[in-house]
Amino acid sequence: MRGNTDGMRRVDPIDQRPRGKIKFSKTEILHIAIAIAVLSAAFSLIMRDSVLDSDPTTNLLFIIGMSFMLVICSFLFHEFGHKFVAQRYNAWSEFRAYPFGLLMALAFSLAGFLFAAPGAVYIRGNINKETYGKISLAGPAVNFVISAIAIVISLSLTPGTLEFAIFRMLAYLNAFLGLFNMIPIQPFDGSKIMAWNIPVYIAAALIGAAEFAVVWFYL
Repeated sequence: MRGNTDGMRRVDPIDQRPRGKIKFSKTEILHIAIAIAVLSAAFSLIMRDSVLDSDPTTNLLFIIGMSFMLVICSFLFHEFGHKFVAQRYNAWSEFRAYPFGLLMALAFSLAGFLFAAPGAVYIRGNINKETYGKISLAGPAVNFVISAIAIVISLSLTPGTLEFAIFRMLAYLNAFLGLFNMIPIQPFDGSKIMAWNIPVYIAAALIGAAEFAVVWFYL
């Protein structure tokens, strides 16, 4: 799986609407809905051969529901991290889907894996390097927190059970997505975080690497 490589885009200030509060436009809600629907479909295609229930209809509905949950708790919360922090800094910020990236997600899911650049949060405002770094960190930080919670829950469950598999997948997806976006080159979030504060970047990257290692080697 490939995460959102853009994470956040910065644009020159042109919007003069009141800021500082969390808000969504109708256009943004539409883009979010499309991205969630397509990514959920892509996850469902990847897991289409999973046998989770003896009833095919129940099995299909469960796969769709689980895919929707995984997308919300990994991709969407990552983007909301960027969006909400940017708006708290009085910047305009909205998510926009990438049609080509979403089509690629569907195409690759047919081959059994997910490679996606579903979209990015765009911001407008007078943002300095420190604030830009904090906004960039918000997305991976959300993933790392969710991964940590999922790891703790997984450790309390019995390996081989459905519940264990779900929380292990949630831990893996968030650790991977957060760590992937910590790559310190443009256009990844890591490049903006490193430009702001190298020690913060190293600490965040180590947290993500540790979570990924726990999921990969221990769970």
